[in-house]
Amino acid sequence: MSIFESQTGKLAPQSVLIQRYLIVRLAGRGGMSAIYQALDMKMNQRRVAIKEMSQENLNDQERQEAMARFQREAHLLGTLHHPNLPRIYEAFGAGGRSFLVMDFIDGKTLLQLLQDAGQPLPVDQVLHYADQLCDVLLYLHQQNPPIIFRDLKPTNVMATRDGHVYLIDFGIARFFKEGQAQDTIMLGSPGYAPPEQHGIGQTTPRSDLYALGATLHCCLTSRDPYHSADRFAFAPVRQFNPQVPEALDQLIMRLLSLDENQRPASALEVKQELARIRQQMREQNSSGRIPAVSAASSAPTQYVQPQARPAFQATQPALSQTGPQEKLVLHGSPELASSPVATQIGRPPHPVHTATPPPIARTQVWTPGFIVVFLLLLLLTVGGSLITFNISHPYGQLNNAGLDHITETGLVILGLSVSITMVAMTRSLMAVLTLLLSVAATLVSGFAFFLQTLSDMQPSAQLFAHLNPTQTNQFVTYGLLAAGIISLLWLLRRPFTWADRIELVLLFGAICICAVLQYSSVDTDTNKHLLLLTALIIFIQSLLLAGQMERKRREI
Repeated sequence: MSIFESQTGKLAPQSVLIQRYLIVRLAGRGGMSAIYQALDMKMNQRRVAIKEMSQENLNDQERQEAMARFQREAHLLGTLHHPNLPRIYEAFGAGGRSFLVMDFIDGKTLLQLLQDAGQPLPVDQVLHYADQLCDVLLYLHQQNPPIIFRDLKPTNVMATRDGHVYLIDFGIARFFKEGQAQDTIMLGSPGYAPPEQHGIGQTTPRSDLYALGATLHCCLTSRDPYHSADRFAFAPVRQFNPQVPEALDQLIMRLLSLDENQRPASALEVKQELARIRQQMREQNSSGRIPAVSAASSAPTQYVQPQARPAFQATQPALSQTGPQEKLVLHGSPELASSPVATQIGRPPHPVHTATPPPIARTQVWTPGFIVVFLLLLLLTVGGSLITFNISHPYGQLNNAGLDHITETGLVILGLSVSITMVAMTRSLMAVLTLLLSVAATLVSGFAFFLQTLSDMQPSAQLFAHLNPTQTNQFVTYGLLAAGIISLLWLLRRPFTWADRIELVLLFGAICICAVLQYSSVDTDTNKHLLLLTALIIFIQSLLLAGQMERKRREI
C-alpha cells in the first residue's frame, strides 16, 4: 500500500470522491482519521462532512479492531434518531480507507469555544449545554440494550451559534453487556474516562455521567484534566470560578465520584437537578438571562423511531478484509477551491433549531459592506451620467455636440476598472475568463464611443470626415450584445443558487434588450443614449454583483 493510500487527510480540495463528493477542504484530523467538508453533487450540492479512517501502521489484529469500530459507528449512527446526534448518509471503502458521510453543521467544539474565550464559559451557557447533553445521554441509555458513549469530552461536543449541541464521534461507543465484570479493552480519553473504563470494571450509563462531570468541570474552570498529573483528582469548581452556584459545584463533584454508586443514578436525575439549579438562579437573578426550562423538559423524553427511514445499510462494503478494495477515484474540478469554514460534523436539519445556516444563503452575498459599495457605485454612475448628459455646449457655443459619447466612454472605462478589481478577488479560472471576455466585448463598444467623442470635440477634423455612423452603431450594438450574452456564462457557476441565477438573467437580459432597442435609433435621438447609459450602468453593477456572488459562494 502506498503512502498516499494509507494516510488520511490527503484528499485535495476540488477532487471528487467516488464520482459524487466534491472535496471542499480538510476540516480536521487526528490519530487515524480525518474530517473533510464536501458537497454531494447528486443531492443538489448538499454540504456534508466525510470522516476518513486509515489502516496505517496497524497489524492485522489492530486493523480488524479499527475496522470493527468504524463499522460499529456507521451502524450506530444509522439506527439512532435524535436532534443532538449526527445523521449518517453513506459508508463505503475506497483506496485502503473507510469513509463515513454525515450532515455538515456550522459549529465549534466546546474546547474551541473555551480557547476562543480564553476563560471559563458563562454558567448559564454551560447549563444550557448540559441540559441537552443529559437529554441525548438519556436517549442513548434508554436503548435496548443501553448504548454507552464512553468518550464524552469537550472535543466531541459541538455547538452552533444558537447554543444547540451535537454529540459526535461514536468510534468507541458500545452496547452495555449486563453482568460483564470488565470491558475487554481500555478505551477513552484520559481525564474524562472514569476508573472503570481503564480496565477495573464494566462501563455503565454512570460512566458517561462521570465524563459529563469532567466536561462540565473543564467548561467552568478552563482546566483540561487531560493535562493533570492526577487525572482522577478534581478540585471543587468554585475554587477556580466563584460564579458557579454551590449546588452546581456539588452536582459536578457527585458526577466525578470515583465510586460509580456515588454518582447520580441516571441522566434524568442530572437533568432534573440542573432544572432546579436553573430555577434557583432565575430567582436570584432578575435579569432573565438564563433561558427557562419547562417542567416537561425535565421529564423522561419519549423518542419514536421514524418508520419512513429505513435502517442504515452501507452502500459499499467498508473495506472488506477478504475481497479486493475498490480503487479510490479522484477527479480534478476547477469549480471549487478551499475556503475557511466551520469545522467538524453535524446533524440533520431539525424544525426546532433553525440557526444553522443553509448551504448557500442570499444574506451572505448582500452583506452590509457590499450593499454600501453597490449603492455608492450606482449613485456614481447614475448621478454622474445625469449631470454630464445635461451639460450643454461643453465644446463651445458653436459646437452642438454634448457629453453623451464621452460619458458612455467613461462608463466603459469604469466597467473595466470594476472587472480588474473582481479578477483580483476571484480565483476561479472560469470566473476570470467570463469577466475578461465580457469586458473585452464592451471595449469594442468603448472604441466606437471614443471615436465619436473625438469627432464631437473636433467635428471639422479630416480624420473623422469619413467616419461611418452605421458601422459605428454596429460596433456599439454588437459589443454590448456580446457582453450581455457572454455574461450569461455566470449562470453555469456551480456554487450559485437559483435565486442568484435569476437575478443575473434579469440583469444581463436587460443589457441585451437595451442594446437591441437602441440599434434602430439615430445618434441624435436622446432615447438612444438613455438606453445605452442604462445598458452600461446595468453591466457595471452586474459585474460587481456577479463577482461578489462568486467570492461569497466559494467561502461556503
